[in-house]
Amino acid sequence: MPSIAQLLPLLGKDYEQKCTELGIIKRVREIKTPADLMMLCLFHLLNGVSLVAVSTVAFALKIGNFSDVAFMKKFAKCGEWFKQISAELSRDGLIAYPKPAYLEGRRVLAVDASDVVENGRSGETYRLHYAIDLHTMTSDTFKITKEEIGEKLSNFDFRRGDLVVVDRAYGTLNGMKHCLNCGADYILRLRTGCFAVYDENGNKFDIAGIFAGLKSGESGEAAVFAVLPDKTRIPVRICVKRKDKEGGEKSLKRRERRASRKGNNLQDKTVEFNEYIVVVTSLPDSVTAEEVLETYRRRWQAVYGVKRRSLIWY
Repeated sequence: MPSIAQLLPLLGKDYEQKCTELGIIKRVREIKTPADLMMLCLFHLLNGVSLVAVSTVAFALKIGNFSDVAFMKKFAKCGEWFKQISAELSRDGLIAYPKPAYLEGRRVLAVDASDVVENGRSGETYRLHYAIDLHTMTSDTFKITKEEIGEKLSNFDFRRGDLVVVDRAYGTLNGMKHCLNCGADYILRLRTGCFAVYDENGNKFDIAGIFAGLKSGESGEAAVFAVLPDKTRIPVRICVKRKDKEGGEKSLKRRERRASRKGNNLQDKTVEFNEYIVVVTSLPDSVTAEEVLETYRRRWQAVYGVKRRSLIWY
């Protein structure tokens, strides 16, 4: 993890001006400069220290003499500042990934969750649920819950026209139903045995069997039907890409290690399904299978990057 001294020069030349324009610092007797405020915010975020510790450090460094409650109020005002900095930082990375025409007018939200362990004596684990806008790289929504609250799309309120892009944990019929109830579209990654899909005659659709003829890197799609928990039959599209040999082997090894830790053996069907990236989407067929899969790939890169940095700008 980078140090605070390494991060500060990366924030852009005008990050201090943004703080002033937003009126976050008014009483200079508490925290005198935007740079001092950012240093304390990063100290709190990166090290997970208490607000009392932040106020103590501020006094020791002669930044200001204020209580933990005073810093908490100041920190709570920094949300828009963080968003503006995040958008500026992500701009260079987004040049290679401009929003394509088929996504114009949509918010494209990548949803995920991470467990956070509270520092101190309790050591209690909480779950951070968050949705990131893939084209501004800012957090649209975040929610902190107890650990037992599962990773479900119903934890989020989506808008009409949103496109929700999620990994295997969220690939459920209830997740699809929630998106449709909100008027949102979805791209959901599927795992082995998550739910059945059917052809137009009501026969169960064998995903791995139907797409077995795809070569390495090739993609395909099929129009099928899913049956929601309320027995509603809805049309969906299955989009599939066959992994290259190296990608498939790496993925299989990860799954084998995960199964070994849990004392399980991988089933033959799981091994077969592992050769593909399989997503289900409500997007119309004017959006090609390749475009659907490329949008999912961008989601993976964004969420993986956030987890690697262990820092959410909200």
